[in-house]
Amino acid sequence: MITKVVHGWRVGGLIAYLMGPGRAQEHVRPRVIGSWDGRDAGWQPEQIGPGEFDRDLGPLIRAVRAPAAAAGLPERDADGKRGYVWHCSARVAAGDRVLSDAEWASIARELLDGAGVAARRDAGGPRWVVIRHADDHVHIAVVLVRQDTCRRFWPSRDYPRLRETARRIERHLGLTMTAAADGTAARAPGRGEIEKARRQGREPARVELARAVRVAAVSADSPLAFIGALEAAGYLVELRRAPSGDPLGYKIARRGDTAASGEPVFYSGSKLAPDLSLPRLLRAWNEGAEGSAAAVPAEAARRRVDGARAAVAAARRGRGAEDPDGIAHAARDVVTALAGYADELGAAADAFDRAARSPRGASVRNGPSAAGLRRVARQLVHRRRMVGGANDPGPAAVALTVALAALLREIAGWQRDRDREHQAAASRTAADAISRWAEGRIVVPASAAAVSDHEMVTRRPRHDRPASRRSGQPRD
Repeated sequence: MITKVVHGWRVGGLIAYLMGPGRAQEHVRPRVIGSWDGRDAGWQPEQIGPGEFDRDLGPLIRAVRAPAAAAGLPERDADGKRGYVWHCSARVAAGDRVLSDAEWASIARELLDGAGVAARRDAGGPRWVVIRHADDHVHIAVVLVRQDTCRRFWPSRDYPRLRETARRIERHLGLTMTAAADGTAARAPGRGEIEKARRQGREPARVELARAVRVAAVSADSPLAFIGALEAAGYLVELRRAPSGDPLGYKIARRGDTAASGEPVFYSGSKLAPDLSLPRLLRAWNEGAEGSAAAVPAEAARRRVDGARAAVAAARRGRGAEDPDGIAHAARDVVTALAGYADELGAAADAFDRAARSPRGASVRNGPSAAGLRRVARQLVHRRRMVGGANDPGPAAVALTVALAALLREIAGWQRDRDREHQAAASRTAADAISRWAEGRIVVPASAAAVSDHEMVTRRPRHDRPASRRSGQPRD
């Protein structure tokens, strides 16, 4: 069950929309199925005309808004605060059974109680109604003003509590289980950004810029190299420095993406994603700074990837000394470095982005495997540029992708063991995309003369032996 909450000021406008035909006549038989006082369907507006939507909404709107009216609250933003109308939509998965009105009314009461919005048996709590106009979802409209004191209030931690309650309802009713909120989702483009991108025939600037920053971050080893890589790619970048001259942050804009004033629309790194802030990038560059360049980066990267997979596997058995979360974050650099070989690998990098982020509140320790992955990722980007692009990745690069897919599946297992379904799903999706690309480039040899090249890709490498039979980290 997916829940979404927005705030507003006009409960009358919200109810009129929910009880109306919708923007594209998508609302079917809109009806009130739950209410604060237990009357539920008794609050269904009276039919006053021949049409399905010809109903007298006035009594319902006045009743729901009464505490706000008594408190003298406006119906528009007059004090710079968020609106006191709490609007929650709750939707089940496409494959779930159709719930009855009574079931949805019970679900709404449980969601409101669990989120701390309207506690059960609190006669002086806020007024609310549940409106249904589709098989798979309902809308809950609440006026966040207590009936007994006419005081406005804000529920504490209502978003995460709502998510926890929804998962509890899923288990109880046998609905499709959704993952818990973990804070790993990237900040989605706003509605204005999406509409602007649609008019321009481009993807939203936020999405493009985040991808460009990750590619530049993998290839760079300092703020100046990072800024230079972004400018060479055609972006507008500004570095913010402290009075001492030390870099503090950066902001980036897409050429041609301007505000109404004509000024470029800049995004700071932390607004693109928490792990793209300059302090986080500086730490990553420092981690990958040690060590020398490898003669064949793809082979060195494969050894590092094999070692990282063994480290994650050991951690899953409770014997590892390295943090798999740190390895996952560094593995994204390798996936990003390979993205230039093909669109499929670029899609894998986009998919793995969420898997690489640590859940909210989790601490990450970066060890030798993470540092090695970052180092070989930078070497891979530099080598690809030196040899003139990605037209022929070669057998060593294909062997690397096979090993990388195995690492991502091991990471997915680690995340699944910890009930991180969002991250595990992202890891599996990326691993599948990489495997499909690699399988399309493995050719079964027609003669014994071709066996050596074939085995270079398909034979299990020595470094895949159990960790107990090896010692130390693979060398670059």
